[in-house]
Amino acid sequence: MKLRQFIFSLVSMATVLFLVSCGSDPSTSFYRNADFNSDWKFHMGDPDGAVDPGLNESDWKTVHLPHDWSIIDYEVQDSLHQGPFYKNLPGGSDVGYLRDGIAWYRKEYTTPAKLGDKRVIIDFDGVQSQMELWVNGEKMGEHVYGYTPFQFDITSSLHAAGEANVIAVKTMNPGENSRWFAGAGIYREVKLSVLNPLSFAPWGVFITTPKVSKETAVVLLEVAVTNQAEVAADMTCELSILSPENEIIELQSPGVVAEPNSSVILNASCDIKNPALWSPEVANLYRAEVVLLANGEEVDRYQLNFGIRSIAYSVEDGFLLNGKEFLMKGACMHHDNGLLGAAAFRDAEYRRVKVMKENGYNAIRTSHNPPSEHFLNACDELGMLVIDESFDHWEQAKRPNDYSNYFKEWHIKDVQAMVYRDRNHPSVVMWSFGNEVKERADPEGIEIGKTLKAAIKEVDDTRPVTQAVCFFWDNPGKEWDYSAGAFSMLDIGGYNYQYLEYESDHQLYPERLMYGSETFPLQAWENWEMVKRHKYVLGDFVWTGMDYIGESGIGHNRLVDENSRMRSFLRDWPWYISWCGDIDILGNQKPQSYYRDILWGESRLEMMVVRPVPEGMRSVVSMWGWHDELNSWNWEGFEGKPIKVKVYTSYPEVKLELNGETIGTKTLDSTDRYIAEFELPYAAGELKATAIQSGNEMETKTLLTTGNATQLLLEAESDQIPAKRNSLVYINVSSLDAEGLPVLSHESELEVKVTGPATLQAAGNASPEHQGSFTDEAFHLFRGKGMVILRSTGEPGEIVVDVSAKDLKAARLALNAE
Repeated sequence: MKLRQFIFSLVSMATVLFLVSCGSDPSTSFYRNADFNSDWKFHMGDPDGAVDPGLNESDWKTVHLPHDWSIIDYEVQDSLHQGPFYKNLPGGSDVGYLRDGIAWYRKEYTTPAKLGDKRVIIDFDGVQSQMELWVNGEKMGEHVYGYTPFQFDITSSLHAAGEANVIAVKTMNPGENSRWFAGAGIYREVKLSVLNPLSFAPWGVFITTPKVSKETAVVLLEVAVTNQAEVAADMTCELSILSPENEIIELQSPGVVAEPNSSVILNASCDIKNPALWSPEVANLYRAEVVLLANGEEVDRYQLNFGIRSIAYSVEDGFLLNGKEFLMKGACMHHDNGLLGAAAFRDAEYRRVKVMKENGYNAIRTSHNPPSEHFLNACDELGMLVIDESFDHWEQAKRPNDYSNYFKEWHIKDVQAMVYRDRNHPSVVMWSFGNEVKERADPEGIEIGKTLKAAIKEVDDTRPVTQAVCFFWDNPGKEWDYSAGAFSMLDIGGYNYQYLEYESDHQLYPERLMYGSETFPLQAWENWEMVKRHKYVLGDFVWTGMDYIGESGIGHNRLVDENSRMRSFLRDWPWYISWCGDIDILGNQKPQSYYRDILWGESRLEMMVVRPVPEGMRSVVSMWGWHDELNSWNWEGFEGKPIKVKVYTSYPEVKLELNGETIGTKTLDSTDRYIAEFELPYAAGELKATAIQSGNEMETKTLLTTGNATQLLLEAESDQIPAKRNSLVYINVSSLDAEGLPVLSHESELEVKVTGPATLQAAGNASPEHQGSFTDEAFHLFRGKGMVILRSTGEPGEIVVDVSAKDLKAARLALNAE
């Protein structure tokens, strides 16, 4: 067999770009990526004169980015409009019934004194879904894909030095443009740069390590430089590297001449002895500073974090990270942040990655679009592999107003923007150029795939290219063997829900590498067995790792008449959450996550109780769903009636007891898929599962019937919050009985009050059914839990949070903003 192996190594730039001055006179300073998020004016709707500099903004609101206007409450609340939700929204079940339309942002910016020949650049990490940029009434350009970064040079439209300018951004979400909730507005951060005519090109620094071992790493620096001046210049760059052990390495590139209005490439290299390698286990990051010199004078500078690691793929050895086999325990994840909508706060993005890491995942597929820069920085710093995906469709539409309307004109620019921005992240191990695209295996689709692959490789040839391929449910009459065309241009094949094809495809295509790019939760055991069994199956990515807004109820379970054959794909109003995640939108484990803990060795014993099904009814679970289970022994009203208990365990034997009496003992083998089931009449008290191995009791899990909820518990995930405008703190809210035990059946309405230098950014719960506003002070618990999210005002001081309910003892929590 011919060996097909991809060996790639990378040093990552986490793109921590910061303010830099040139000389002591501020009027002559250059800087890049200064924060440009505060004090924008916002207006919902499309008013006349929105681009006019002299517009009266008295009825515009002040907002601070990131900002998602799709979760703003409607002014009129009635039976159709509840909070930001609209029952009759076209395509509402796709996007969680959250609003679409047009909205504007405006911001005043003063032209720097003595700007001279410098350029003013505004960078957007993402705007949903389409946007136009206007400066002083002049249109500067537009962008049509809500997930890719872009920038505009606004210098030509600025007034003279010291004068005020008005920057206006029109944002449009036309509706029926996405299969899931996308959000709306300037939902990612904005940066501003003032650059010299000679500067780094956008995303122009590329650092790779073609050779990596425990003993040494070869570091290559490639820097793209633009000269927009009218005179030539001698260019060079200097690189200083600070290791995790605080050792400094310095190198300098050979000089080149940059002719007027041209671009050049500078190169440098060095060896790093005994490198501290990056991996999910130990996410070592180096720190580098790259200084650009023109005729010996500093003209530009980056400061950045990076990591050194090697990856290799082969059908014989599987996926190797730093030379060691690594199984991808993966999750597909959409981009929203639950109660925050799509707003990509740094703290929210880090928290999402942290939650997934803490629950055993080591890889994320960014379905089906490039994530925010903050998300990838979190993956770098916390140690999470990433499949970076670009598109959900190409030229053939999935929804009337989706990106397919712009694909022909924009796809090269957008896919390369993803790769340019993200190519230096050590977390990124694959580029994906599509998900279940309709034309994936057709001749025209194969040509599009080849074009996308070439565009990616032009920017970065150090990683393999993939796409997610599904069965031809969307192309009736085509069988699985037709998929060969879709796989033909790939380095690694992504299989959506097709684990049964792995072994037969391997016989037909023995050099094909594959992974489960999407898999059903209820088939977790089968999919993970394939990964463990076959080197050529690199990992498993469940749909999905975390609940998301939209595709409402795709993961539902529900009760129907026992004779009914009715099935449904999505759920109608008031469902707005997908409900297919291992983790809910608050970050809490759902039952399937506890089962996955057993599969992955995160735990060896867990216990769940199946909600009783009324007589004459049966439970229907969607393909993306899970059985209706809770880790609770509160089932009032079912006394004496049969109830099913599931024990998830990797031990060979388990015993179940109720109130000290043995219900039964079961032995398990591989056919049981780590699941032991018991049925018993319900009685309140103590339910205990005991794991047994070689006759010895190893560990236990206990569920207790609690009393009624009498009090609230507030638990902040941090006892202080940085006094910065975009800093967040998450507060978990729980209902407890008099003994301090969680009461999962309690779902009362609460009210939150915040005093001090913070505002209420969101409050709510993880229910798949919407319950009104995300931002109102009143909210409900769901299964005994809720959440409050605070945002710093940017000032220091003590923050006090009070949460109360009519039937519970109130709770207070204090924390500091510093």
